[in-house]
Amino acid sequence: MQIYNVPFNFRHEEKIFGGYVSLRQAIYLILGASTLSIFLVPNLNTFVKLVFFLIVATIFALFAFFKIDGTNSDKYFIYILRFIFKKKKYILEKGK
Repeated sequence: MQIYNVPFNFRHEEKIFGGYVSLRQAIYLILGASTLSIFLVPNLNTFVKLVFFLIVATIFALFAFFKIDGTNSDKYFIYILRFIFKKKKYILEKGK
């Protein structure tokens, strides 16, 4: 029996919602829309609520649609966090 290697691409996302939005994008849009619930919190200034909503909703929209050098911005953000929090090795050299 012969075995053939089948090429596959995991970087491609299937657009399942209307042919325009993938599941990952839909989740980020739902999370962004759910930040509207901040307006239900009593005893908080409306301006603070609005600023919080705009910042968080913008971040989720960027995570859903913005790409940096072909990489989704949410994955890029995770790469940045990994770099910041990973243990680093510092090599000290004596000056000549």
